Formats: sequence, C-alpha cells, structure tokens
Amino acid sequence: MKVRYAGLASLSMVQVIVIVAVMTFSVRASNNVLQTTLPLLSKYDFFYSEFDVGILIALMSLSGMIAMIVNGIMRGDLRRYSFILGNVVYAISFLLFSFSGSLSIVTYAIISGFSYGLIFPNIMTAAGISEDKKVRERMLAIYSLTLAISLIGGPALESLILRYFSLEKVFLLFLPIVILSTAISPFLKFPKENISRKRPTMWDKPGFRMAIYTFIVYSFPTALIISFGGIFAVDQFHASYSLVTLLSALFFASSFLTRIVFSSLNVGKLLPYVVALMAISLTGLLMIFLSSNIAVYIIGLVILGIPHGLGMPVAIFAIGRSFPASDRNVANSYFTSTMMSTNIIIPLFGGAALEYIGLRLLMLYLIPVVVVLLYLTFRLVKSIPNS
Repeated sequence: MKVRYAGLASLSMVQVIVIVAVMTFSVRASNNVLQTTLPLLSKYDFFYSEFDVGILIALMSLSGMIAMIVNGIMRGDLRRYSFILGNVVYAISFLLFSFSGSLSIVTYAIISGFSYGLIFPNIMTAAGISEDKKVRERMLAIYSLTLAISLIGGPALESLILRYFSLEKVFLLFLPIVILSTAISPFLKFPKENISRKRPTMWDKPGFRMAIYTFIVYSFPTALIISFGGIFAVDQFHASYSLVTLLSALFFASSFLTRIVFSSLNVGKLLPYVVALMAISLTGLLMIFLSSNIAVYIIGLVILGIPHGLGMPVAIFAIGRSFPASDRNVANSYFTSTMMSTNIIIPLFGGAALEYIGLRLLMLYLIPVVVVLLYLTFRLVKSIPNS
C-alpha cells in the first residue's frame, strides 16, 4: 500500500511505520536515559547536592520548552531543517556526556534538552499527518504504543548496561540508537501551516481544569521519582545503579498495562476514573512514605504507575468533551506546555525540599494536595458532558 505521508510521495505503509516507530522509540527511550542517569551521574560522580541535581534537570527541561516554543512558530520548511539539525546535535550530546565533567555536564544537558525540544513534537505531528483518515489513526495508534514501549524498554536496556558498565558509558552505548534516529530523520517532512484563527479561552472550560488537576496528581510524584527516586534507592536501600533503572522500567510497565486496560474499556462517565486515579495516588504516596525496605518502595512505585497510566487518557478525554474539534489542538498545546513547565518546577522545588525533609516526607506532604484536587474535581465534574 502506497500513501502520501508528510510530503513524501509513494512511501509504503511499512516504511511509514518503521520511520515513526524507530524515531519514537529512539528519541523517547534515550531521553528517559537522560532523566534517570544524569541525576545519578551528577550526584555520585560529581558530588552534586539534591538541589544542584534539581537545577540541572530544570535547565535541561527549560531549554527543551524554549525549543518547543521556537519550533511552534517556525515555518514548515525551516522546521524540517531544524528537526534534522536537532537530531544531529542530540546525537553529539550523547557522545559528549560520555566524557563530561562537573561543569561541562550542565552545558551538555542544556544542549541535549534544546535539541530534544526541536525533535519530539515533530515526530508526534508526523505520526498523524497522513491525508488518509484510516492511515492517520493507525499511525497514531502505533505511535502511542511505541511511546509506551520506549518507557519500558529504555530503562530495561539501561539496567542491563549498568550491570557491566559505568554511568558515563550508558550514553556511549545508547549512541547507536540515537544515530539510527538521526540517519532516518531526513525522511520526515512536514507541510507548511497557516494558523490565523482566534484562540479559544482555556481556563473557563471545566474540562481543561479537570485535565490540569489530574495531570498534577500523577505528574508531581512521577517527576520526583524520575529525578530523585534513584538517588533515594541508592542512599536508603543501597540499591545498585542497575536495579535503580530497572525500578523505573517497573514503574512505566505498570503505567503501560493500565493504559492497555483503559483503552479496552467503553468509557462513559469520567468521574469514577478520576476518583480511582486520585485514590490510588494517595495509596502510592503513603507506601513511599512508609517504605522501610526496598520491597515496600517497589510496591509504592508500581501503585503510582497506575495513576500515571490513567492520568493522560483521562485528561485527553476531559479536553475532548469540553472543546469543539477545531479548538482541541490549541487546548492540547496549552496542556502540553503545562506538562513541560512541571519538568522545570518540580526538580527545582523537589531538589530544595529534599535537602531538608527527604523524599518520604515530601511524598507525605503531597497527600493533602491530592485531597484538595479531588474536592475541586467533584465541583467541576457536573459541568463536563458525560462526566
């Protein structure tokens, strides 16, 4: 079957699937390596404090957010060139990380974050850009599946690598995967866009507020776990680096299985899922607080993976039921921007707080936040169709 895809004529369906799937897995899995390995490398090899680690991760996320804003205002042809260049720079940054020092690692983190911001939004766009509706929906399904698999496969592969190699060598051994993405990046082309209509109001929509509330509930613990959970496991339970990254894979495996179950359901009212998401979050946070050994900590991670798997689909459903089709893309863009800002705020806040109270107490202090958001959601839910 031949399809018109992202400006490329006569690409077969198999070629389209391979391009999107390979790039999605490569870029997202490697980015997850940055999020989990940089905290360990900076903490134990370069003797950063938790607050310094938070600043490092926040700078990487900030540069990525800036790149996404730049990417959004560029013309289609210029966006394609920046996309290819971003892939090249992203691959170079992985080589540089293998030889980084306590100061140069900051520069490399900013470079990798910015290049990632030029890459990933365009893969997401390319996955759904086919002119054929059936092809487009099929590609989006494959993209979503590959994205979830990358969050499991990346940490699992990293865990295997760390059984035999040092933290610095992880970047070098992931480099071939990143280079593969760089090699096929020229095959993704994007059409020029012409967006001139008035943007809708966001916060007035109950569905948008519900989406933000559910996002906060699952994203705050997730950001803390990704940035500092590995350090916590090493310091408190003397876990090896290999085991630490394997725990990340278990967390995302729990999330992935939850999304599979959710996708098989005929979703009617959203309220039961929102209540379940927040109640399970409370249980997971409490388990982390009570974790006196690594077994209890692992149980807490697996439990928190469930709201992570529920949160994004529920948020998308809430937005979809509150905005007309013509406004959903803008609403999703605002929602994505909120997601990126969290990756900046939480590492900074968490890094500062961990210096004084530790991860256990910080998780405990998140429980009242979840309770308040649950109350606010109950107040909103009647305003959302089929909620």
